[in-house]
Amino acid sequence: MRARWLKLAMNLWPPFRGAGIRVQHIAEDYRSVSVALSLGRLNRNYIGTHFGGSLYAMTDPFYMLMLMRLLGRDYAVAHAGARIEFLAPARVTHVLHVRRKVVRPAARA
Repeated sequence: MRARWLKLAMNLWPPFRGAGIRVQHIAEDYRSVSVALSLGRLNRNYIGTHFGGSLYAMTDPFYMLMLMRLLGRDYAVAHAGARIEFLAPARVTHVLHVRRKVVRPAARA
């Protein structure tokens, strides 16, 4: 799928729309992604800061999607799990920038 279509699909995806998550950019080569989460009425927790589930949801799918695209159809990519540590409550817009480097295997002697 072309990057612009994936961006459109992700922005229309109900879990992202409901949480206020907005994909800002997906590079055509899938090596970088930018996602934003603004604080709104539907994604606040009890104390008025970002709900942790929304923060997790904005980060979760992109490493797998990027890796699937970079490796190609000959590889199966599974998301086995993740961990997130929250440093402090926040009321600001969060922006996530994900970048993947191309790592080439070392030449054999």
